[in-house]
Amino acid sequence: MKYKLFFILSLLGFSFVFSQKNTNEKPNVVFIISDQHKLEATGAYGDTLAITPNIDFLAKTGVRFTNAYTPAPVCAPARASLITGMYPYANGAIYHKAPVKFPNGKIKNIGSGYLRETGYHLAIKTLPQVFKEQGYITASPGKMHVHGELQKNVDEDYKEGNDLGFDEISVRYYTYFPGGHYEDEVGEDTYMRYRQFKKYANVYNKGPMHLNEDFVPTLVKKDEDNFDMVVAKKSVEFINKRGKDGKNFFLHVGFEKPHAPFTTTKKYLEMYNPKDFKLPKTYNDWYQKGKYPWSPNWVHSGIPKNIEKAQNVMAGYYACITEMDDMVGRVIQSLKDNGLYKNTIIIYTTDHGEHLFEHGLRGKHNMYEDAVNVPFIISYPKLFQQNVINNTTLSFIDLMPTLATLIDGNTPKTAQGLSLVDLLTKGKALTARAVFSEFRGGDYQLLPEAKNVPSRMMRKGDYKFIYTHGIIPQLYNVVKDPDELDNLIFHKKYKQIYDDMYFQTIADWRFQEYTPLETKIKESKILWKNTTHFSKYAVYYSQNPNVENATLIQDGIKESSFAITKNGFYWILATPRFTKTSKFYGSEIPVAVNEYSYILPVSDVVKSL
Repeated sequence: MKYKLFFILSLLGFSFVFSQKNTNEKPNVVFIISDQHKLEATGAYGDTLAITPNIDFLAKTGVRFTNAYTPAPVCAPARASLITGMYPYANGAIYHKAPVKFPNGKIKNIGSGYLRETGYHLAIKTLPQVFKEQGYITASPGKMHVHGELQKNVDEDYKEGNDLGFDEISVRYYTYFPGGHYEDEVGEDTYMRYRQFKKYANVYNKGPMHLNEDFVPTLVKKDEDNFDMVVAKKSVEFINKRGKDGKNFFLHVGFEKPHAPFTTTKKYLEMYNPKDFKLPKTYNDWYQKGKYPWSPNWVHSGIPKNIEKAQNVMAGYYACITEMDDMVGRVIQSLKDNGLYKNTIIIYTTDHGEHLFEHGLRGKHNMYEDAVNVPFIISYPKLFQQNVINNTTLSFIDLMPTLATLIDGNTPKTAQGLSLVDLLTKGKALTARAVFSEFRGGDYQLLPEAKNVPSRMMRKGDYKFIYTHGIIPQLYNVVKDPDELDNLIFHKKYKQIYDDMYFQTIADWRFQEYTPLETKIKESKILWKNTTHFSKYAVYYSQNPNVENATLIQDGIKESSFAITKNGFYWILATPRFTKTSKFYGSEIPVAVNEYSYILPVSDVVKSL
């Protein structure tokens, strides 16, 4: 009887530990996010030049995803999506700098940290709040850059502020944050020397975005005063505290490199020889064809006339990556030193990519793979598979439901993503799933008057569709055509793929300033206003209001009505009337609208029962 009782108690004990209901047995989470890290510039992703031993370690001890997409190819919207578990259009934080209209009528673009109204919607529960509900201590040293985060008494209309759910905040950067800011740790002079482009422009040559064409070290006098070093220091201090008190924690580590300027300490520059770097094969693509109609002018930042200068830029960028990787190593080592590593989930990613002369471009701000496909690695040997490559198509919005599941937390109803736990533990992959990315930008060659032009990308299976408002769409098979050189919209055999992805990309996409195509039902007909902005229309139908189930039932409609023949749900999809041409496609192919409109080429769902 004693043996039976012991056996039963042992089973109960095992079940208790495995379910991780005990607070101390729940996993800790360290989420590390860098800024502007090109996926291919990582040893774990096959780069032979990149020196990234610590990120590579996470890949060897975890799951490396190859098709992870940022919700926006620019900092602030991408980071707000991560914190809210929602795409930018849904959480409301759609801008990098938000346009705000002042009483005098002038519109000024406001950065994060100034006004609550420019941030994500008030009722949304954030990722750190999910952790706090489960008794976790939360901290976020480093870059956050989320519209909606506020200190107290900054916004008169929101005096209580908004800490996003973090107990500890420090080393904020690129966010208005009096107290708890980077310069509060190191002094204004160090801050200015580290990142303020204009003040030190004459030192870093006068190339685009001060790319460090001369391959010189940072102006920060003390190496440990550089931003990522300070963030790592604060992260280690936090981990040391948890090593002593044993409390569960969620630590958001916001590194800033390898974002421009591509300057770092002499130590990291000396690890690279600029002569080892070669320009990508697409570096002169837009020089030969003309500027890309769907990319802002300033993204065509140009290649230094001296190839050696371009090599310096590339080497400087890689040196910044190695600096950041070194700081990743400090965080991992701290977990080990405190006996916390085995029970800590470690995630590494970045907010968006970097072209680094792919297509002759610099930076991000468009939908090419170099800008939107990012490194994403999750390591937790205690539960997850190790040294595994997973081709699942995922988005940052998947992080919230994944982590909520792992800590037995509650996934908010507002969350739009999927839990990846089964993929991480069982090796499954979701390759036919659709994910999206979106962007607002200006300075388009063919739309000189338009500001904050919206664009949206859909990746599903082998294909990627890109909608840019007022400009010709793009469709690529990114598996067969990884350089995205062959726009398949001109191939008739891809018409069905194009039609479906065009509709799916914009059917539910709604945001500030832009309105859907207006429709009404009258005498068993769907009616809409025919305007000069559109050349033809198509009708999509479904038995339920889910756009994923909708199919094309008629296209090529020239008039402004459609006769309803069966009950269900309908959408009208319009084709913009393109009249402007560009050097890229020549004078025979129109690629942009003549008159910019704020009407989206799709209607809201029309219900007929």
